[in-house]
Amino acid sequence: MVDSGGLWTPPEDELGEALQTAQVLIEEGRADEAGPYQRRVIELARERAEGHPNHYEAKHLMAATQYELAGSLNASGHHEEALAALHEAQLGYTELQDAGVLDATSFLADVRARRAMTQAHRGHGATAVLEMDGAVIAYGQLVGGEDGLKHQPDFARVLAMNALILRRYGDPALAVASADAATQLFLQLADQINESPQSLSYARYLCTATAVSADVHAAEGRMDLALEADEIGLTTADTLADSDSATDMRTLVAALVRKGKHLGSIGRLEGEACLRTAYDTDAETANRVVEELDRGLPLTLVAALENAEIKLGPFQQYHRLVALSEPAPGMTLATVSGRTDPESAAVRATELAELVQPLLSQDADTALTLGLEAHYLFAISSERESHRMRFQTDTYVPIWAQLLLDISQAYFQAGRAEIALDLGGWCAEVATALIPFADDNETMKELAGACYKHHGNLLAATGDLAASHHAHEAAQQLQLGR
Repeated sequence: MVDSGGLWTPPEDELGEALQTAQVLIEEGRADEAGPYQRRVIELARERAEGHPNHYEAKHLMAATQYELAGSLNASGHHEEALAALHEAQLGYTELQDAGVLDATSFLADVRARRAMTQAHRGHGATAVLEMDGAVIAYGQLVGGEDGLKHQPDFARVLAMNALILRRYGDPALAVASADAATQLFLQLADQINESPQSLSYARYLCTATAVSADVHAAEGRMDLALEADEIGLTTADTLADSDSATDMRTLVAALVRKGKHLGSIGRLEGEACLRTAYDTDAETANRVVEELDRGLPLTLVAALENAEIKLGPFQQYHRLVALSEPAPGMTLATVSGRTDPESAAVRATELAELVQPLLSQDADTALTLGLEAHYLFAISSERESHRMRFQTDTYVPIWAQLLLDISQAYFQAGRAEIALDLGGWCAEVATALIPFADDNETMKELAGACYKHHGNLLAATGDLAASHHAHEAAQQLQLGR
């Protein structure tokens, strides 16, 4: 729902009617139908702001509605347009913050969280993990501030989103920590949330969190915790299904399937009744959830390191890397950035990267798990502007670039073009940092050129011929020294 932050009051005219209609549709779980109304709100707000540079109320309304429009575009499968809307929202919130009329910290964190979900919808999972990491950290700081109580429900929401992304593209151990924290916080805040106009939205995120909790706990054999999460999720989904929303009905079916499968795995006959009800209600959704559960979870970092030791033999950094599975001092381990401090992140990332190339030919799943974890640590160390990444660029950035090149190629060869392209984009971006060293170092020049060329090849393979041409041209100019 659009949050005014106290900056404006919804008008009682066409703009207000369009805004109210969009919000009602969102709360009813029909976000895919809200887009036309949101576009009209933006159009009318822009008209009011034109010629009035200090019309901050209208500018805030535009930013807030662009953010909501992105959610509607995601719901209808228009992810590129959603990213564009989020860019506009970010620009709007930043302008308001720079003008000193709004503390936009929570709004910018929400933009980042929604951008993470958008990237995940596109299959760009590596970017999604890092975007959501930043959103969780921002909300964690808000919860620890003066107005912490106000931000707790949205902190729970972002933790639930984080759990969903980590379940697919990160460490399941981090995912379940985030999901359990979100569930606990939602339950603690139940009275406050039930009085909120956004109560249905929060309930949907609770279902997201319990689904991740149940999946991971069940996969690790903790069936008591899995069934507890199942029960919370099913009760919540059953209440949501009264909304007559098709989305909420699918959530109920998914909860029934999870509980049915988990009960069946321990020989409980009542699981059959859950599955039968799910298939009778929506067989397509039931089959999709069964397929998801049958695919299992990605490797945890600890499991990948254990596999690496089996395949490669004992290696010196094993215990230092296993220690990443425990939170760094002062951190809660529900995000990749909670593993270690920014300075150590570059060192641990380098140690992980050393394992990737020798593993790729022996155990690709393990190699790619460790490669992604190394990328995440490099990126976090870079974003936090660690001393190592800023002043020892020629040491750490070539390792990062080569890692990205290797795992992006491996994902593409495995038929996972979307995440290969995501990592290829990172590869080209990191290669840009090598250019200042390229004139005096032929190895740096060749690596940067290989990164640009690889990104260009991926762009061509996915149909973006214009961008592919630019990437290949950059590689050629670098090789020619221009």
